Amino acid sequence: MAVYVFESGTNDMDKDQNATKSEDDEIDLTLLANFTHQIINPLNGVVGTLDNLIDGTIGPERREQRTAAARAQLENCITLVRNLAYLASGQSAFSSTVERKIVVPQVIIEAAMFYQEEGKRRKVSIDLENREVQNKVIGHPETLKQVLMNLFDNCIKYSRFGSQVLVRQWIQNGTSEAVITVRSFPEHEVSNEDLKSIFELGFRGSNAKQMVASGTGLGLHICNHLLKTKHNGSISVQRDGDALLFTLKLPGAWRD
Repeated sequence: MAVYVFESGTNDMDKDQNATKSEDDEIDLTLLANFTHQIINPLNGVVGTLDNLIDGTIGPERREQRTAAARAQLENCITLVRNLAYLASGQSAFSSTVERKIVVPQVIIEAAMFYQEEGKRRKVSIDLENREVQNKVIGHPETLKQVLMNLFDNCIKYSRFGSQVLVRQWIQNGTSEAVITVRSFPEHEVSNEDLKSIFELGFRGSNAKQMVASGTGLGLHICNHLLKTKHNGSISVQRDGDALLFTLKLPGAWRD
């Protein structure tokens, strides 16, 4: 069986810079419209939940569950805002410039926790194998967490109902790279053409458009640039049977 691997290209920014002004304006307006829609809907949901808590519509037995769901909606809004801020500010949206020790499985678990409630709703689980193996790298924990949150957000939104998102992490022999793989089962088949463009700014594949009417097309583009600029790393995607397999690589890994 043929395996197609698509790495984020080094000339993506050159393509963006060479686009015509009218194309740039069209992309900007589309991103803004989609971003506004994705922010307003969850915020309206949070407002509705707060109103129902105040007027007693939500009883004590459901209060914790609904509060957690509202918190997840707010966290999703934060992710969207940070993505837009990153795009608008030329990569300075993540404040820390000091590299620190990153415990890889810890950051994976923290990122996955943001999507527990939405995952329960769609019966999609995010499962980390060998979480007890404490692989480490030096870098920016908040940016790696953002990368993983963007990936998990896509997986929860666009995976088959009732499927599993399987995460693995290890250190590659010979290169000392920390490798993280994220394997998910998209609801609709993703074409080879979509895979080639998946890291481009504003791109939304046919699977995404069929599952969710609007979207920003920022998440995977930002994953690519955060890994390159903050971690000197890389991200690629390939087919794995019926699944998609994203592979992240971070240099200079070790285990105590």
